[in-house]
Amino acid sequence: MGASLLLALLQTIGALAEVLLLPVAIAAVGRSLGLPVPHALAWVPGRPGPLAALIGGLILVRLLAQAVARSVSARLADGMGKALSQALYLSVFDPNAQKEDLGVPAQTLARLSTEGVKSVVSYFTAYIPALVQTALMLVVTLVVLLPVSPLAAVIVVIGMVALPLASKPTMGENIKVQLGQLRKYDKVGVHFEHALRGLNTLKIFGADQRQADDLAEESEGFRRITMGVLAGQLRSLIKADVVIYTSLILAVAATVLIGQDGPSRMLSCLVVALAGVRLFAPERQLVYMMHSGMVAIKQGKAIDDILQARQGGDEKSAAPGTAPESCKSTGSDVAPEASLETSEVAVRESDSESASKQADQADMSGDDSLGISARDLTYTYPDGFQALTDLNFDLPARGHVGLVGASGSGKSTLAGLLSGRLQGYAGELTIGGRQISDLSREDLVGLQTVVRGTDHLFTGTIRSNLDPAGLGYSDWELQDALDQVGLTGLVQSKGGLDAPIDPEGGNLSGGQRQRLSIARGLLRRSPVYIFDEATSAVDREHDATLAALMDALGKESLVLTITHRLAGVRNADSILFLQKGRLAESGGFRELMDAGGGFAAQWKEQAQYEDGE
Repeated sequence: MGASLLLALLQTIGALAEVLLLPVAIAAVGRSLGLPVPHALAWVPGRPGPLAALIGGLILVRLLAQAVARSVSARLADGMGKALSQALYLSVFDPNAQKEDLGVPAQTLARLSTEGVKSVVSYFTAYIPALVQTALMLVVTLVVLLPVSPLAAVIVVIGMVALPLASKPTMGENIKVQLGQLRKYDKVGVHFEHALRGLNTLKIFGADQRQADDLAEESEGFRRITMGVLAGQLRSLIKADVVIYTSLILAVAATVLIGQDGPSRMLSCLVVALAGVRLFAPERQLVYMMHSGMVAIKQGKAIDDILQARQGGDEKSAAPGTAPESCKSTGSDVAPEASLETSEVAVRESDSESASKQADQADMSGDDSLGISARDLTYTYPDGFQALTDLNFDLPARGHVGLVGASGSGKSTLAGLLSGRLQGYAGELTIGGRQISDLSREDLVGLQTVVRGTDHLFTGTIRSNLDPAGLGYSDWELQDALDQVGLTGLVQSKGGLDAPIDPEGGNLSGGQRQRLSIARGLLRRSPVYIFDEATSAVDREHDATLAALMDALGKESLVLTITHRLAGVRNADSILFLQKGRLAESGGFRELMDAGGGFAAQWKEQAQYEDGE
C-alpha cells in the first residue's frame, strides 16, 4: 500500500507539471501574437531564456516523475507477482501440502495464479494509485484554475465530485455482471478441465459428445455475458464523458461571463478547457477500472483463502503422528508418454460407418471364444525405453486373471496396449483372434471396460457419475452396482443416488472414489474388464469384497486385475508375474507359491509388511 501511495504522489506531480505546461504555452503563444495575457498568467516569463528554462523544468519534472513511477510500479508488480504465484504454485505441487483440504479445482488455481495474480497486482499498481490521484487532483484543480477563474474552478471541482455519483446507478449493476462473468468463466474452465481429465472415461461411456454439447452451450453463455460486461463499461464511460464535458462547458461559460474583458478572456477560456480535460483524466480512468478493481478484490480474497487453507494444511501435516500425503500414494510404472491419454481424440465416423462398426462389435461381444493372446509381444516407448519384451500368454474368454509385478515391471504398459491407448507394438496381441492394432477405438471401447485407480469423477451427483452418458439405468441397477462394491451404506448416509459429488470427488475418500469408479464400470457389462490399480487406495475392510467381486465377474467375462497388492488376486484363476518387462512366472496362486520364485518372495514381503502394520 505504501508503494501504491507513492505511485499516486508521483503521478500527481507529473500531472501537475503537465497541466502547468498548458497555461505557460498559451501565455507564450498569446504574447507572440500580441494578445494581452490574463493577470492570472502574469507569472509566466516573457523573455525567451527564463521561459525556455521554465518549460524545460516542467518537462523534466514530468519525465522524472514518470520514470520513477514506472520503476516503482515494475518493482511492485514483480515482487507481488512472484510471491503470489509461488505461493499458489506450492499450493498445487508442494508434497507436504494437504491439497485435498483446499477444495479448489486445478483450473481455478491456474486461473488465480495467472489472471488472478495479474488482477491483484494491477489493483495495487493502477487502481489504488488512480483512486488516490483522483482525490489529489481536486487540490491540483484549485491550484491551477482558481487564479484563472474561481467560478470555473468550483464548477470543475463539483463535476469531479458528481462524476462517480452519476456513474453509481449503473456501476453496481456492471460490477454484478462482471462478477457473474468471472463465475461463468470459472465454471466453463472447470467444466473443460473435468472433461479433459476424464476424456478417457467419457470415451468409454460414450459421453464425450454430450459433454462437448454442454461445453458449447456454456461457452456461448460466457460470450453473451462478456458482451454485457463490455456494454456496461461503455455505458459508464459515456456517463462519465457527459459529466466531464458538461462541467467543462459550464466552466468555460462562467469564464466568458465573469472573466476579464477583451482578448485575454479567450486565453483564459483556453486554459480552463484544455487544463480541465487533463484534470479529469485520472478520474475517467478510475471509472473504467472500477469494475476490474472490484473483481481484483474478489480474486484477492480467493487467493488469500487458498493460502490460508494451505497454511492450515501444512500445520496439520506437520502435526505428530500425521503421515505426509506422499507416503500414502501408490507408485505407477507408466512411462511419461503414457500419461498423455487425455490428449487422445477419436475421429467420429459417418452414421452408416458407425452402424456397421457397432454390428461388428456386437458379433465379437457375443463370441464365446473371445480371449486375449500375445506372441513375442514387445513394446518400446518413443524415448527408447523398452517396457515389454517377448511376452507370450493366452487368456481365456472367461475367468479372473491377475497381472502383478513390482513397479516398473510393465503392467500398466500392457494395460495400455490392451485398451488401445498405446500403439506401435511389435509381435502379436489379439482379442478374439483379431489384432488389437487392427481394431478401431470404438471397437475396443465396446469390447472392454477399463477402470483405473486414477479414473475421474465429475462434479454432479452419484447418479450422474454412475451414468455419465445419461443412458437411463434404473435405480435398481445403480443400487445393485453400488452394493457389489460395498457403497450402499455410504450412499444412503449421504442422501441417496442424487447426493452431490464435489469436484474430482473431493467429498469422498480415495478408496470410495475408486469403488464408485468400479461400480460405474460394472454397469457396462462388457466381455472384457481391465482393472488397472483400481483398488490401490481401498482399505483392507473392502479388499476382500472387491477381490470376491472380481472372481464372480470372471464367471461371465474375462477380468484382468492389474495390481501391486497381491492379496487381490489370491483366488484368481491364473496369475501372470512380470519382471522388468518379461513374463517371469505364470500359474495359479498355490502353484506360484510352491515354486518359490519372485511371486512368492513378493507375497511374503507384502504379508510381512501388512502384518507389521
